[in-house]
Amino acid sequence: MRSAFLVENLCSGIQFPDHTIAANEEASDHEVERLADGRRSVLNYWTPTTVNQVANVTVTCDRVRAADMLALDRGHTLAGKALTLQVSDDGSTYETLVSVTLPDVSGPGDLDDDLGVVTEEGAWLKRFPLVAALYWRLEIAAVASYVPQIVGLWIGKHWSPIRIADTPWDEDGQEAVGEMVESSTGWMGSDQWTPRRSGSLAFRLDTSEEYDQARYHILGHYARRRPMWIVPDVSQAERALLAIRPQERLAFPYERDWWRLRRGSIVYLEHEPLLP
Repeated sequence: MRSAFLVENLCSGIQFPDHTIAANEEASDHEVERLADGRRSVLNYWTPTTVNQVANVTVTCDRVRAADMLALDRGHTLAGKALTLQVSDDGSTYETLVSVTLPDVSGPGDLDDDLGVVTEEGAWLKRFPLVAALYWRLEIAAVASYVPQIVGLWIGKHWSPIRIADTPWDEDGQEAVGEMVESSTGWMGSDQWTPRRSGSLAFRLDTSEEYDQARYHILGHYARRRPMWIVPDVSQAERALLAIRPQERLAFPYERDWWRLRRGSIVYLEHEPLLP
């Protein structure tokens, strides 16, 4: 069993302020910059304006960057629609990396499946072989009487630790978010409660290279409270969640009882959980 984490996002102007993201069209109040702002509201999305027209989003990097994972957050309208992920070194000649028609519904699946995986809350994830390029473009096929909407887009390099997490392992652990009051007679009342997944994944890092990856992805990006996709088991990628860092300590210290190698935990809270 292997886990996967995606926090790096070439589309993010916060992570990569020298990158440029542009779209062939953008509607008023639904500009392309909304694609990577970390908000999950169904009202916060990018959309073009012309129906029955190919739509595309292009990221121009400040230098050649590598990526191997693609994610669309829940709230997109691409179910059953065809899209491609393309790369270029000169901005004019593009090569297709991913070409897929998104599944209509969620179902059990592997992160490497040809069609990707729709998560239980409606996001879509897809891993592909590592490629480096200067230009990255997501293209959505034209459909009659239709313009696409995308709430969140991630294109980046993920981290997949060699060693599975230490036990206890509880990828479905959750807490209740809401307020509750109790009367003097013991009756309890509450407003609407929202289940929010939360927990801690403990890892052992076998090599210094493993720590370099953890240092970049977890301590470099996730620690700054940048949303991160957590796939506890890549063979059950439909259970993935988008998480943010709580206030607890993050560290990967050396451990005396682990042959002087590093061990640490990734604590997480589900980011803006879906309302019941």
